[in-house]
Amino acid sequence: MSSAPGIVAVVLVTLATLAIGTWGLRFSRTTSDFYVASRTVRPGLNASAIGGEYLSAASFLGIAGLVLTFGADMLWYPVGWTAGYLVLLVLVAAPLRRSGAYTLPDFAEARTGSRQVRAVCSVIVVAIGWLYLMPQFQGAGVTLRATTGAPQWMGAVVVGVVVMVNVGSGGMRSITFVQAFQYWLKLTALLLPAAVLLAV
Repeated sequence: MSSAPGIVAVVLVTLATLAIGTWGLRFSRTTSDFYVASRTVRPGLNASAIGGEYLSAASFLGIAGLVLTFGADMLWYPVGWTAGYLVLLVLVAAPLRRSGAYTLPDFAEARTGSRQVRAVCSVIVVAIGWLYLMPQFQGAGVTLRATTGAPQWMGAVVVGVVVMVNVGSGGMRSITFVQAFQYWLKLTALLLPAAVLLAV
């Protein structure tokens, strides 16, 4: 059963996301712009983008489902992957930035001088990406079905198309703008009900 407010909300967020993403196109002129936003993203914007990525469907819906199903012991999962994320930033992100490489396979080949290591690293990156995307698509389908009554497969299609348009239009700068927008949108969505509960 479809819900008019849910449909309106999904359409508005989708249009805002596409508008912000395509706006990033005016800043992307070189390879460096496209892949790493010319390494000029301000810390506040970058932190918002990382927060927006972190408040993803996998963490936002997955942890809620785990806690509902198995209890509060499941709250150790976000603690674990938060710690892992910090280790990743310290041990991988900083050396990658200093190296000038655009991707982890580029970095691996530059450090080892081996095309085979690059190929293995590429396969691992793609595999990890798919393992990350599957819960995102599942969460998008569940959310779209709950808010609009649309079939579950449509969530993955909508998210896939929006992301491809944003990445293709402006690269990393567009994605950074979109993720920062989504962070503040999600934070507002979390804080408004909390404020209402505290007021009541």
